[in-house]
This record gives sequence, C-alpha cells and structure tokens, in this order.
Amino acid sequence: MQSELRAEQRNEWERHRQEKEVEMEQLRQERENERREMEEREVQQARAASVHVANPIHHYKPLPPRAIGKLTEPKSPDFSDRFSK
Repeated sequence: MQSELRAEQRNEWERHRQEKEVEMEQLRQERENERREMEEREVQQARAASVHVANPIHHYKPLPPRAIGKLTEPKSPDFSDRFSK
C-alpha cells in the first residue's frame, strides 16, 4: 500500500520533470533560433554596408588663364675668376 502510493507519487514527479525538461528544451531551441536569425541579419547588414559606392566627380570652377611673361635668357655661370687670369 505505502509502496504503491510512493510509486504513484514517483511516476507523477517523473512526468512533471519530463514536462519541465521538454519546456526548457523548447525555450532553448527558440533562443537558439532567435540568435541565429539575429546573426544572419547582422551579416546581411555588414555585407550591405561594405558595398563600394563610387564618389561623384567634383566640378571645380575653371582656373584663370596664365599670364605669359618674358622668356628667360640663358647666361653662362660665373663660377670663379681663378681661371680667367
């Protein structure tokens, strides 16, 4: 009698423990799936951010024309007068 009662209580406890384990496993699976999805989104965002975007061509105002002055006339250098004597 007492052993039968104890066996029923033990079976009920085992069933309750198994239900709890199943719930914990489902919760763990959900968290794992959420983590994977978040990592995939982060990878997609990183790939989208790393795409090269060309810079537009800058249009500067034109330079004024250069003033052309007198050309330089060549002249022999005066190194020393030691050799001129």
